[in-house]
Amino acid sequence: MKINKTFKLEGISSDEESGVVEAYVNTMGIPDKDNDIIAPDAFDKSIVNNLPIPVLSGHDQSALVGKVITARAEPITTDEYQLYAKMQMNMDTQAGRDAFSNIAGDFVREWSVGFNIPDPEKDIEYVTVEKETIRKIKNLDWVEVSAVIRGASPMTSTISAKQEPNERSVPTQPDETAFDTTEVASDTESLEKQIEVTRLRLNLKNKEV
Repeated sequence: MKINKTFKLEGISSDEESGVVEAYVNTMGIPDKDNDIIAPDAFDKSIVNNLPIPVLSGHDQSALVGKVITARAEPITTDEYQLYAKMQMNMDTQAGRDAFSNIAGDFVREWSVGFNIPDPEKDIEYVTVEKETIRKIKNLDWVEVSAVIRGASPMTSTISAKQEPNERSVPTQPDETAFDTTEVASDTESLEKQIEVTRLRLNLKNKEV
């Protein structure tokens, strides 16, 4: 059975230059809202064996919007880690472009990872934290990551969202109403010279009279 763990975004920055999203998509080492603790190294085997990992919209397997191309666990404190993921959105599809737009525009504010537990007896340990029984997930099979509406874990954030230029996009058409200011300046100078010549001629005629 696939498990989904969702994590709230804290901030976002956007640079419209490449089709890449960088984000902290999971927090490990501390209890989440489901009273689970994911071990800091729980994703390690999946990162080695499963990349590229699909990026979905709302855990909908028919809505593939990108892929995880790089991931790693980064320490925040002695016990707390965050899962960094670099994702290439599929900008050749409308779904990929829409997902990127929602992330870059800060309309979707949470991430969710989907995973399986290969061997529950071996990969799950029950520990007591502040008189509460917590399920500790020591190893998992990372299946996908999704941008979602509602989440369960603190302290994650999108680092950047960059849109790659589309070589097949329609080139910008020149503005037919635009004009060349250099030509205008040149015409003005020519007109001023003609006026000056006319004035000189009139002065000469007045002197002759």
